[in-house]
Amino acid sequence: MSSTPSLGVYPGPIIDTFLHGPWIGQPSGAAVRADRVEWIGDRRLRRVMTTFRHDVRAGDGITYLAIPDLLAAMDEASVARGILATKVYYPAPADAVIALNRDFAAMSAASGGRLKWIASAIPPELGGSSYWDVMQNSRLIDAIFADPGLCGIHLTPSPWGILPSDRWFYPLYAKCVEYGLPVFTYVGAPGPLWPMDLNNPAHLDEVALAFPDLTIIAHHIGDPWTDMAVRLAARHEHFYICTSAWSPKAYPAALMQFLAGRWHGVRGCDKVIFASDYPLLDLAITTRNARALALEPERLEKFLFANADRLFWS
Repeated sequence: MSSTPSLGVYPGPIIDTFLHGPWIGQPSGAAVRADRVEWIGDRRLRRVMTTFRHDVRAGDGITYLAIPDLLAAMDEASVARGILATKVYYPAPADAVIALNRDFAAMSAASGGRLKWIASAIPPELGGSSYWDVMQNSRLIDAIFADPGLCGIHLTPSPWGILPSDRWFYPLYAKCVEYGLPVFTYVGAPGPLWPMDLNNPAHLDEVALAFPDLTIIAHHIGDPWTDMAVRLAARHEHFYICTSAWSPKAYPAALMQFLAGRWHGVRGCDKVIFASDYPLLDLAITTRNARALALEPERLEKFLFANADRLFWS
């Protein structure tokens, strides 16, 4: 008589692969970091953020999370390691983006090996019209590749107004293949009022076909196109889904089914990595709920630790 593996709470270490960068790190002097846009008081940005939860009220300052406080929160949630996500939502000059990325390298270096970081690419200045210098991000990667803790490059298609399959990004993808750097890209309907279709994961199929050795991390799951994200993760060897910005209790059924079994012979637990988007989500609650997902212990260990350990620390 065969026995079914029991489902239970996973007690082991966790790697959080997406910590929300703009809220992390102390401001340095009077300089404004490239990832910090003062949207309060700007009519257009205020409208963009009406659907997005913020803890900041007009007239209040943002409370930034210092690295010692971040590490303490990770200890409380039993998170062994994490990845800082450098995010630039709006156009910024190349020197400002490089300076921002180097701030994150310094934060990683100060973490005792517990934190790595993904660098923001330089946003196209005029969306799809920015074709006069497509080598700009190749030079960025050359400039920062040796900085401590770098483990990937980050794109935000919808606020930049450009598809991830656009030719603007192709030299960047080639450089990432050359250096073995994964690309994180935002998928799914954005919380802020940015256009949705640019974040449809279907646009990444062309990228994965053109760059078969490029590791693509589709973060924020991809809802309402989760089925498409699952198909791409099953279809392409180096395509992964990252669960940032989602409470484990709200994971879409398509993702849970993928994690729990095989999709056309592909084990979903090998192609999904855990993330919280802390401090926008409560780290202790998110990890507690992730540990208790109705999955076999071996699948939970892959999802919560082993996949990220292999991709970013091996």
